[in-house]
Amino acid sequence: MVWYSDAIRPNLKCSPRWPAIPLRTLSIMKITDITHTPLTIGKGLLRVQTDAGIEGHAEVPGRHGAVFDAYLDGAMKPALVGENPCLVDRHWETLALGRDERAYKLPGWAVGVIDIALWDLLGKDAGLPVHTLMGGARRTAIPLYWSTGSGWRMRPEEMLGLVQNGWEEGFRAFKIRMDWRGWRQDVDPSKDYSMFKLVREYLSGGEYLGFDANNGYSVSTAIQQGRRFEELGIDHFEEPIPHYDLPGLKQVSDALDVAVSAGEQDAFRWWFHHLVLLGDPDILQPDILNAGGPSEVKRIYEMATVLNKPVMPHSPQAGINSMASLHVYSTVQNATRPHEFSIEFSGPLDEVAELYGEAVLPKDGVAILGDGPGLGIDLNEAAVARLTAR
Repeated sequence: MVWYSDAIRPNLKCSPRWPAIPLRTLSIMKITDITHTPLTIGKGLLRVQTDAGIEGHAEVPGRHGAVFDAYLDGAMKPALVGENPCLVDRHWETLALGRDERAYKLPGWAVGVIDIALWDLLGKDAGLPVHTLMGGARRTAIPLYWSTGSGWRMRPEEMLGLVQNGWEEGFRAFKIRMDWRGWRQDVDPSKDYSMFKLVREYLSGGEYLGFDANNGYSVSTAIQQGRRFEELGIDHFEEPIPHYDLPGLKQVSDALDVAVSAGEQDAFRWWFHHLVLLGDPDILQPDILNAGGPSEVKRIYEMATVLNKPVMPHSPQAGINSMASLHVYSTVQNATRPHEFSIEFSGPLDEVAELYGEAVLPKDGVAILGDGPGLGIDLNEAAVARLTAR
């Protein structure tokens, strides 16, 4: 983890202030509570609260709300309340692995929620954006691709209409998702091909277009389909087969010229290590929650740099967690591919902007990162009260 310079340190509550003062007069910020407020936009608001009045924020996936509450009460609060929130690496290790005789071993997405909030809090305490604390942004204007899914239940013309909506919103890079999942193996590859072909013909200027099979093909079908896509022009082929079939993924990656991507469902750097060793995809796609939060995603990016693997994060939404993904992605020198964006998992965008500020929404298909503290979220307490799920 990148730590503060001495020039910044006088403004912090995380550590003794400079110049030196007798230790008995010093107080270090402590976590006083961690709360989860379910919201009507389909997500929950997590707050890490401190005795200094500084809060860190993140979002809890709505589908996991009750499970997260069990982790929060049973493990997270007992482990973290009373601790210095600025010891981010220590808290990550506590929750992901354990401490002393307590083996917490929480899932990556649960660790990721807390980690996002701690980085937000750390940035607010320092008065700096998270991307600065993580080594500095290589770019603060990040192109996005319009990600739209549920292709399995659509006609090709319906998918084209959704892509056209993205074009009208100013996006110039796209991905269509089938959302087949592994249990629907090889259901209708012909329709998938027709859908991709129609969209590719619409995007006739060579605009970025990826295809996400969402684990829906067998190895042989994925290779056949990938070759057909290559003839039309495809920029990446995402999760062509079930994510646990790493030898099969290597077969697909080796057989195709198109960049094959994987990793959105995977937790922690050690799984990504095996993903590369056994599956060898062309692009690594960690999700800011599933992988274990900004701390772990940054480590995965560093590993990818060593292995000369391009990265392209999975983060299909607008909001706090998406901002965390963008902040980490901005720090990677060779992160030149567009970042994912989708309205399907965000909730109504006007309500998202009301909750967190207009900075969380893209402008003409581009996310702009500012220099505000933390993740740059401007939390509207009145909106939180109005949108709290009763």
